[in-house]
Amino acid sequence: RHAEDSLYFFLVDGGLNVINHVKGSDPKCDCMEFGEVRYGTHRSDKPLVHKITNKSDQPMFCVDAEVLKSPPVTSKIPLLAEHHTLIKERDRCRVYKLSLLPGQDVSVSYPFFYLSIVLRSSTIKTVIGASAVHSVSWEKNTAMGDVEWCTPALDINITNVGETVYEQFIAEWR
Repeated sequence: RHAEDSLYFFLVDGGLNVINHVKGSDPKCDCMEFGEVRYGTHRSDKPLVHKITNKSDQPMFCVDAEVLKSPPVTSKIPLLAEHHTLIKERDRCRVYKLSLLPGQDVSVSYPFFYLSIVLRSSTIKTVIGASAVHSVSWEKNTAMGDVEWCTPALDINITNVGETVYEQFIAEWR
């Protein structure tokens, strides 16, 4: 049962084939590609009640994030930053994909609250206060499906110090 607007992030290599049976309707076949992001408008007097039957060989892996309310800090305009692509925009959220090849880095500020979801894992070095005299840095081995709620952050440098492509969704709540 879904009674709130939701973002869905599908994380199954090779994609999914499913049967979606919505209460009161006939079952329908559906496909979800790896890395596909969907937005469901469920906030109404008729929430979505359904059953998904996975017809694929792999287990279903989907992050369902409900958009409950606007956070105290939002951005009026979309993020414009290197290595970030705006892939979905709705009235209550925006979703960007950050892509870094091994050795690539990006300096960015996220002036909004957001949900981070790792799509393709690698080892990431993060530096906060990168242009300041004093900074804080750490490395993290990420895994596909890692999820973290993040507060606004300024002057961040993110470097892919791993050996594989790193991809991350940045879901901005508005």
